[in-house]
Amino acid sequence: MIVDIHRHMWSMDQRFPSSYEGVLGWEPVAPTDFDWQTTTDSIIAEMSEARVDVSVLFVADFAPRLGEAPFDIEVENQFVGKAQECYPGQLIAFYGIDPRRESAPELFEKAVTSGNVKGIKLHPTVGYSPSDPICYPLYEICAYHGLPVIYHSGPMAHPLLYSRFTHPFEFDQVAADFPNLNLIMGHAFGDWWREGLVVFGGKSNVTVELSGWQRRLMDDPEATTKAVVQMRDELGVERIVWGTDFPSSRRHMSLERTVAIFRDIPVMAKKHGLQFASQEIDAILGGNAAHLLGLE
Repeated sequence: MIVDIHRHMWSMDQRFPSSYEGVLGWEPVAPTDFDWQTTTDSIIAEMSEARVDVSVLFVADFAPRLGEAPFDIEVENQFVGKAQECYPGQLIAFYGIDPRRESAPELFEKAVTSGNVKGIKLHPTVGYSPSDPICYPLYEICAYHGLPVIYHSGPMAHPLLYSRFTHPFEFDQVAADFPNLNLIMGHAFGDWWREGLVVFGGKSNVTVELSGWQRRLMDDPEATTKAVVQMRDELGVERIVWGTDFPSSRRHMSLERTVAIFRDIPVMAKKHGLQFASQEIDAILGGNAAHLLGLE
């Protein structure tokens, strides 16, 4: 089983194109058809071609910094829920909301109890710390229902968003205060991955997720393979999961190629005198996420 635990319906620059104006190297995106059914069908077709069995789909709430997206956050969350209803077992919906929004816990609780969502996505780059008390009601809901939290972690390359709230230290208090809550660190802290290993080596409720690392594997396969080997050695392979951050990552490579480049890690490891078993890649690509999501 292959599980993409980090997938969006539309990319950030599709939803907020004006926020990228003047950014070096950014090319304007084509006008986007924000039809949830057409988009959902295309996601499933892409998954089928790449032999990805399950994708976790969610919304990132950037409104406090970038303004409202083309749809209200509740409407976008409903789209994700509808996508899950159309393709049960293939798409899994997570809720996405800024915890500072009015009635955020009530809205999330309602979505959870209705069976429409299986977790929550938080994006601290909009200006709050993961350990801010305003987040705790959301964590309590997840802990009560046995649902995971996935964050953006690591530096954020956007002119209007904050990286400071995504450093490993910012998540440490949450992991300690909720030892039975599964916390998934999207992007595995990016350039701060070494600090993440230092902070969370002893906190078994923290899992790192490798979306975005396909570009690292493409640009510097030796150093990136060694980094993944070090994660395995210090965290245990069971605490590493795979994601893509599609569709934004598609500009670098296809979904099929993204799967293949991770499949190649054992070959790259051997080339550089390291050991990485194919069974370990199977666990990272799907087995570990299946366990976290209760798909087994």
